[in-house]
Amino acid sequence: MKYSHSTTAYLKFSTEIVKRLGEELNPNLSKVILELAKNSYDADATKCRVELRNISRPGGTIVVEDNGDGMTSSQINEGWLVLGTSSKDPTLTTRLGRKPAGSKGLGRLAALRMGRTAKLSTISRHEQDKQHELWVDWDKFDRVRTVDDYKLEITTRSESEYYLPGTTVKISELRN
Repeated sequence: MKYSHSTTAYLKFSTEIVKRLGEELNPNLSKVILELAKNSYDADATKCRVELRNISRPGGTIVVEDNGDGMTSSQINEGWLVLGTSSKDPTLTTRLGRKPAGSKGLGRLAALRMGRTAKLSTISRHEQDKQHELWVDWDKFDRVRTVDDYKLEITTRSESEYYLPGTTVKISELRN
């Protein structure tokens, strides 16, 4: 009797790939800050504040805060966390008539990898009563075998009052 069976399989990749991409794409601080500022521009921010804390040696912090459109949980999950492709149509303009400056998220990855931890905090202009946060602990990420072994969690807090939209990215414990 002949037997045939198939099993569904998925392409996986090592966390080492993410580490190498992050470290090799944007090795210097000015490029990293530019990549994060591009995200603010694409979000139609009219203000973008960059704060550098103790960056003259390892252990410092970079904070980039804007008053742009922010993101919903779905936009974080289906856009911000998806690397290598873009949901931004280069033929379209933003709400304020801007042509998108960022594209594939690889520069953002390089920026986020500069520290041991990265935190995203965002309030969408479409959901001003909700704040979404996402933490990445890169040391824990680097200890798992494949990227799908590291679970990310988007925490949403809902409030009765409304907040101004915008996004803050905080990269802590800089490696260099």
